[in-house]
Amino acid sequence: MKTTWIIAALSAGTALAGGHECWRCAQPGYEAATGRDLRVFPPHPRADFRHMALDVLIENMNTPVMKVEQRLTFVPLGESAESLSLDAKALKVESVSAAGYVTTFDTDGAKLRVTFDPPLEAGREVTLHTSYTVMDPPLGLIWTPESPAWPGRAAQLHTQGQPETNSYWFPCHDFPNDRLTTEIRATVPQGFLVVSNGRLAERQGAIRSMETALGDSELRGYEVYRWVQDTPHVPYLVSLVVGKFDVVDVGDKALSMPVYAPVGRGKDVPAVFGRTRDMAAYFAKVLDEPYPWAQYAQVSVWNFGSGGMENTGATTLHEHVVTRADALADFDQDGLIAHELAHQWFGDLVTCNSWEHIWLNEGLATFMNTLWLERRDGKDAYLAEVQSLYDGLIAKDHAAAPTALPMASKAYRDPWDTFSRPANPYGKGASIAHMLRVRLGDEVFFKGLATFIDRHKFETAETADLRRAFEDASGESLEQFFAQWVFRPGVPHVTVTPKWDAGTGTLSFEVEQTQTIDGDNPAFEFDLPVEIAQAGGATTIRERIEVRGRNTTASIVLGEKPAWVAIDPDLGVLASVTVNADEAAFLAQLDGTPGMGAKLAAVRGLHAPGSDAGSERLRRVVADRSSPVALRVAAVRALTARGAQGDVRAVATHAIDAWQVREATTSALGDILAGLNAGSDEYARPRLIEQLTLRAQKDASTIVRAAALRALGRGGATEAQGVMLAALGTPSQGDTIRQAGLEALAMLKTPEAVKAAMRLTGQGFESRTRAAAATALASLGPVAGEEGYSRLVALLDDREVRVRRAAGEGLVQRGEARGESELRARAATARGPDLARWFTNMADDLKAKLSGN
Repeated sequence: MKTTWIIAALSAGTALAGGHECWRCAQPGYEAATGRDLRVFPPHPRADFRHMALDVLIENMNTPVMKVEQRLTFVPLGESAESLSLDAKALKVESVSAAGYVTTFDTDGAKLRVTFDPPLEAGREVTLHTSYTVMDPPLGLIWTPESPAWPGRAAQLHTQGQPETNSYWFPCHDFPNDRLTTEIRATVPQGFLVVSNGRLAERQGAIRSMETALGDSELRGYEVYRWVQDTPHVPYLVSLVVGKFDVVDVGDKALSMPVYAPVGRGKDVPAVFGRTRDMAAYFAKVLDEPYPWAQYAQVSVWNFGSGGMENTGATTLHEHVVTRADALADFDQDGLIAHELAHQWFGDLVTCNSWEHIWLNEGLATFMNTLWLERRDGKDAYLAEVQSLYDGLIAKDHAAAPTALPMASKAYRDPWDTFSRPANPYGKGASIAHMLRVRLGDEVFFKGLATFIDRHKFETAETADLRRAFEDASGESLEQFFAQWVFRPGVPHVTVTPKWDAGTGTLSFEVEQTQTIDGDNPAFEFDLPVEIAQAGGATTIRERIEVRGRNTTASIVLGEKPAWVAIDPDLGVLASVTVNADEAAFLAQLDGTPGMGAKLAAVRGLHAPGSDAGSERLRRVVADRSSPVALRVAAVRALTARGAQGDVRAVATHAIDAWQVREATTSALGDILAGLNAGSDEYARPRLIEQLTLRAQKDASTIVRAAALRALGRGGATEAQGVMLAALGTPSQGDTIRQAGLEALAMLKTPEAVKAAMRLTGQGFESRTRAAAATALASLGPVAGEEGYSRLVALLDDREVRVRRAAGEGLVQRGEARGESELRARAATARGPDLARWFTNMADDLKAKLSGN
């Protein structure tokens, strides 16, 4: 029997074509008009793709064209087949052949379809030879030629395969449910370096005869690099970077760890990346798994679209990761570096089988970088970071099924959607890992992680595989745990009311879940830890309240009134917890508990307006340089929430040792400024503006200066417009001050803001700044007028992906019908299905906005 294979990822754009209305209805992933199931399932591999070899020729780094010869080796599975279809986006394919077969092919800008005569036979290895040209693709391979706007900056290219865009530079099964070994032989102009996955097997010089612009030929010098990745990985992790760099190795004889920094910045590498080796050793120890690849390279590239990308053994990082010496205190890159390194285990060694399960990559990597923070700075810093993760989820992840999506779901328009849900796979995934750690204890928890890796290394995995590993390590049934935290949206919102009965010596608790509870969103079930300090506070006991249903009551006989009570002191439950207690109870908890989680909860409990004594205690926390910075920042926020403006101004003046505290007080001063009204002290406004202006101009911290600029903008301080304009010409780490000045100006909605935004969308500024300027233009709306609209339309065709996307989102924000036409026109002419899907989705969003939906 003969069949036709379709060996290609069924992308979300294909599945949802014409189906945008499903995202405005009651059930995501379902199209009401047709009854179609729009969920995205992993595509059929149909073959075991075993090895890919690429021979790449780049004649001129300033001409974004490369010629490629590909050899793709695979073994057909199942039945014989006459044809094969691969993802091949915007590629100019010249020839396709396979020994022993007569082949024909056709391409449509998205797929390469090859027909074989005789048909492919199951179990028989085949190597497909494809010759093609890559010509400045819109995605997947980001080419940055030299430019007069950036004098002295050499041309460069880097690839970005996640989620499904490596098929813009090589034909493949562009989905994570298959793995193969790879090698890349790249011939590039002399003086350029090539970085890829695996080990450098060959580097040599070469002379080639090349045709000149006049039609003559001349000999030119080239270099040939051959990188070999001889253990299998998924296609989206294949990487190629070509550029000029300072190279500094932060590894040792056992494992090379080269860092590729911008030319002239090598001296800054040790201070930023010098802990990478310690991170790798620590991760290998706790996971009981050695670092799995031949080397670990970290490459800083221009115009990178996010923070980092964990390509196998060769992480790509944004251009500002190599931090200036004077900005190291502000910009701690350890979190990013540890996150991408952790991906070498979670994401690369074991890879999610489909985007539904991306949290196995991102959530576990986020947990590991939080674990590194604990290793470096201690348990208090770790718990403060966990609380921060919880806060982000509490704000956005709501129990609103079926319209809200869980963290793991097959319903999405674009694969990137799975990375940015309200039930965010980074934060929620890391939170789930922390909850399991608290529940199971360190020994069993890390045994479960090690078991997961042992069973699935060099393979793909799904959520059930991780669950089974923890079940086997612990002896517990965890199906309900995973069902409610992974496969349903929302987090519990819990109100706890402790009551002391002196007559019976009983401490009772009333627990109520206040989030939406219905048939689609049943009450969460969990054990809520409680720490109780006995009279005098010298000893504590721990109990657990079994929370089952909307309301739960529990009690314990103590004999004497407890000194203090802390709910969930180790943050073992991802929940918004409100404790109904008086100020004295929270002050006792703050003074009595040694734990960071309980101290943070006590400070948060003091948000309600209260006594002078309560505010004074918070002021002392802010001023205490020996207290954890996160606790001091929380105390600033509590004072702000209490409306204690005089106290906020006082700590802003005196608690100036830590930039994090200064940032918090700066933001608080901005809130006060924004809240002033006609009846306020006539001197308050000029004093606040003066204080914020001083920080915007003189503070030693770049982040504090940026916070001050935004605070002035939020407070409508037109008097400080000159300070904001001056910030536009101030260089800083990551262009942070320039971006903050622009954001502040945009809040004022003045003509000067429009001029600034227009200028900063131009060439010669960082891609993040240009994108921020496009966003500012959109926020200015009618103030920006026709020139603002025209500039956003023009930026839809910009070379930089970040700028293109910001422009499209800006048109959605402006909410004009003509913007939809522009977006649909770009979708119709886009080179490749991914860009077409981006523009289509934005057009659909704008259409929905215009209809009031």
